[in-house]
Amino acid sequence: MVNKRTNSTVRLNIYVHDPLIRRRIKTAAAQKDISVSEYCLQAITDQLAREAEMGLKRNDISLETALEKAKRFQAKTFGGRSFRVSSGDLIREARKERNASGK
Repeated sequence: MVNKRTNSTVRLNIYVHDPLIRRRIKTAAAQKDISVSEYCLQAITDQLAREAEMGLKRNDISLETALEKAKRFQAKTFGGRSFRVSSGDLIREARKERNASGK
């Protein structure tokens, strides 16, 4: 992608920890005879277009509306019950396990 103001390429890094996914991306790009960067850019652009068609643009819903929807989902799904474990602790534990396994 070229930055219109500076006429230079803009870099976007994507970290893929799963070797199988990396291999699938490289294979798909090679089959189309395009670079991995071009393949990823096409995939992201296509996804953004699908989301725009479906009206999932970020500005389509206010923060208040999103929060209210989340609260209704939580009430319906969990019936007022709460977890005794901190979500922050769960995230830290999952990251620690992931890092220990080398992924």
